Amino acid sequence: MGTKQNKLDELKGTNPFKLPEGYMEGLTDQIMSKLPEIPKEEAPEVSLLDRVRPWLYMAAVFVGLLLMFKGFSFIQTDKNSSGTDETTYQSATLNKNIFVDSEEDLEYLEYLENEYLNGAFSEMMANAE
Repeated sequence: MGTKQNKLDELKGTNPFKLPEGYMEGLTDQIMSKLPEIPKEEAPEVSLLDRVRPWLYMAAVFVGLLLMFKGFSFIQTDKNSSGTDETTYQSATLNKNIFVDSEEDLEYLEYLENEYLNGAFSEMMANAE
């Protein structure tokens, strides 16, 4: 009995794997018949509220930010108008509130306003002549 130890040399260059006759014919149909049917789902209908909802959220964010900034500005003006450490100086020419820390600054602002008014008045008189 002659057993061969090394059969690799005999198989060199040949394909040891072979398909049965007619295996590939109708293979796709066989596989598809074994799969379960998938029911077709229709796309859900999008309502008007679902379309508008992102815009409502964005509007709510902007209103919230506006109210937050209004609240911060109210707190800041309320703190400044309490008269704790600052004197309010309202300019007749600028129509703005200026918060002054000391009487010396208040006097300087009044001096600047008077100089501005006198200078503007003298220029108007010079142009009128």
